[in-house]
Amino acid sequence: MNIVSIIPVRLAATRFPNKPFAQIQGLPMFHYIYNRVITSYPNTFLATCDEEIETYCKQYNLKFIHTDPDHQSGTDRIGEAISKIETKENFNKVVNIQGDMPFITTNHIELLLKTIDYFEMSTLCCPFVDEVEFQDINKVKLTIKENENISMAENFFRKPTETSGMNLNTFHHIGLYGYQISFLKDFLKMPISEREKNEKLEQLRIKDLNRIGVSLIKENILGVDTKEDLIRVNQILKK
Repeated sequence: MNIVSIIPVRLAATRFPNKPFAQIQGLPMFHYIYNRVITSYPNTFLATCDEEIETYCKQYNLKFIHTDPDHQSGTDRIGEAISKIETKENFNKVVNIQGDMPFITTNHIELLLKTIDYFEMSTLCCPFVDEVEFQDINKVKLTIKENENISMAENFFRKPTETSGMNLNTFHHIGLYGYQISFLKDFLKMPISEREKNEKLEQLRIKDLNRIGVSLIKENILGVDTKEDLIRVNQILKK
């Protein structure tokens, strides 16, 4: 298989301390997501700098890569993990799977991989559930433009603007990415942009220079940004 999936995980979160160990159906969140991915993609690794997570991975035989604690972004962490994995594995596509997306499926990953056959980088978006979610600055927004029936990212932002139409031209960005490996290496060499610093959205480093392919999916993939999100996730899974 020429695909590697990386799940960056770290404990230092300001909004939700110790979030990776938040329980989903009796498992730490990162373990639950790892299980959902590795069945279809055996070259799946957790990328972490935390000894507590590494100890857990050793105890439960989860594949992981130790990374530097000083990385500025999840993509930088993935870059280091890739540099270590490629000494042993041959691959040309990388999937970046967030460690707080418990509803990720094989179909979502396949959409990412299919899109990077046309683009060097791809991502996903979905409709917002309601106006409250739409106004939440923790939920990243994405506008799409069409080019010859191919969807591309037009902009990423957190706070809705006057021209933002919920589920019309503005959708909920899902922080999963697919990369061609050669492009990922180039991306990691790019300087951080001012908009990236201000919005704290690393995809803005790329957006002004390269096209990012987007797949719009119908179902809402709830991520866990807050404790309230965690409660909602477990309620949904319980049903």
